[in-house]
Amino acid sequence: MQRALPGIRSETADGVTPVVTGRRISIGSRQLLDDEDVSWADSAGFASIHTASGFLLSRLEPAKRRAERRPRWSASVAAAAEVILETHRREGASANARLASIAEIADAARLSYSSTAKALTDFDEAGYTEKVGASRGPTAGRALRDPGALLSDWAARQSMNAGDRVQLHVPWREPQRSLELLNDVIGDSEWAVSGAVAAEQIAPFLTQTVDLRAYVAQGELHEIRRMLTAVPDVREVRSGGRIMLKTAEPHLFALAERSGGVPVAPAVRVYADLVHRGGRLEEAAEHLREVAIGF
Repeated sequence: MQRALPGIRSETADGVTPVVTGRRISIGSRQLLDDEDVSWADSAGFASIHTASGFLLSRLEPAKRRAERRPRWSASVAAAAEVILETHRREGASANARLASIAEIADAARLSYSSTAKALTDFDEAGYTEKVGASRGPTAGRALRDPGALLSDWAARQSMNAGDRVQLHVPWREPQRSLELLNDVIGDSEWAVSGAVAAEQIAPFLTQTVDLRAYVAQGELHEIRRMLTAVPDVREVRSGGRIMLKTAEPHLFALAERSGGVPVAPAVRVYADLVHRGGRLEEAAEHLREVAIGF
């Protein structure tokens, strides 16, 4: 093909467009012809034909797409995902925005460098992220290719009903009173409100909320339970409590933001918690996603 190219013109003087044909034109030959703006076609029906008048016919083989493998949602993978998603939300970035470095994500997620690197490799294979820039060095990095898919898949595997938790009954129905109780009793501890009450702080939607759901630091749940049940009219119940407390990983409290003096869990976690409850709370989750998350 290289020997033949010098004698081939993309268009003759009378406007005729030569087309190189063959039973099979290799990828390398196609590239050579394209570089010289020479049209070509093969017996399989693949072709790239263009004229000076602007006519273009292009029929190429579909690009082979690697099968995407969903990650195993271990605690470390979920923590890395939450940090990436919440950071993306706060920065208001678009799809394909460049991610922070592995070391920065590891620090924010309270993970080791190796476990964070493994999580990001899993995200690459799932199609959520992709490597950009050089393979190594200061220009190497990753971009968030599909934040919406990552949020949906991550949220589907979060559940406030899993893990260590405590439910408390109180005689009042106003969640504001429950917030005041938590502020008075455990205000110096690490905690963050989630669920419907948190959603009302971020993107109001519901006309009425009754129960309060909050996260507390791992290792402090039993002491917080003891302090709260020592308050008159507060007692522990097995189900149906108007206050639910659940343990969370340290990175959640670092991502929490205060609103009206109340620590509020990251918006992506609030979204995940609402999705799992269904009904009107699932509608509130979609409103939150549209108004405050954006992907």
